[in-house]
Amino acid sequence: MTDQLSFSILTTMVRRFGGVRSVAQGAVNRQIPQKEFSTRCREFQQEAAAQNSTMPPVVAGLWKTEGFATTFGKYRLDENTLVDPAIPRESLGITHVGYGAACTEYALFDADKLKHIFATLCEPHYAPQSVEGVGSILRIYEPGFFKKMCGFAGLIPKNAPPGPDRTGFFASFMNQFTAEESRLITHGYGRLVAFSNLGLRKAIEEARQLPANRVQPCAQGIAFAFAMMNSPDMGRILEASEIDVAGPIRSGFQTGLVYGVTYCEWFAPGMLKAWKCRGKLEEKLIALAVDEAARNQKRGYILPFQLENPR
Repeated sequence: MTDQLSFSILTTMVRRFGGVRSVAQGAVNRQIPQKEFSTRCREFQQEAAAQNSTMPPVVAGLWKTEGFATTFGKYRLDENTLVDPAIPRESLGITHVGYGAACTEYALFDADKLKHIFATLCEPHYAPQSVEGVGSILRIYEPGFFKKMCGFAGLIPKNAPPGPDRTGFFASFMNQFTAEESRLITHGYGRLVAFSNLGLRKAIEEARQLPANRVQPCAQGIAFAFAMMNSPDMGRILEASEIDVAGPIRSGFQTGLVYGVTYCEWFAPGMLKAWKCRGKLEEKLIALAVDEAARNQKRGYILPFQLENPR
């Protein structure tokens, strides 16, 4: 099913560790004054933009920004807000993702409290990306080995309380959100499904066990994270992305890959100009990403983990 997209255990572990390390490089574990936040976000973005001839440095910049935004949400000051014109627009997507994840811990999964934060402290076009961040924490807080590993790594407190009841794929928690918000939460959950499984096959199999309306967004989240983790091989991944699984999973997977490339292009504009395609399917999917990137620029903001013109 996914053999052409497999990597050695060593490569997989090194790349996962590299992702965690990049996020940790952005985190400062203290309160961040508003001006410092906007300034540092710009520095991360400009550093990535200066190296945008390949995808990995752009991904590293995204991860560092995410870690910094997570700190911003954990160690809060009254002045802190993401509704700040000094924050570069290229950084708004990933800052909201990290902020949403941190706010979920801060609010202890209190849906009403989260909704208030997102409505008052998030830039309206990007608040849905903070909702997506909720899903990543939902996965991390599930009881089991991955939660223990995250505690050991310092990503969450070692004595962190359990997350919401998982019955019916967190039905009681999800019922407090709209259908679109639940899609985004499931996408964020899928990103961490990719991180918590050593192989893509196992991650996809886990997605297939979810309720039918959650399978595709979970697969898309898996693909998004898979693209980020394996960005040095992104051309090969795109070319082999017609995975032999049910249509909704394959569609979600390819959408997640294309969106991942588009997300990087938004963060470091010009990356796609340097892209050299080596296969027909890669060329087709990169053309889709180029079209989507143009739509983003015309619109003035990136859509929340969806394409305006999916194929």
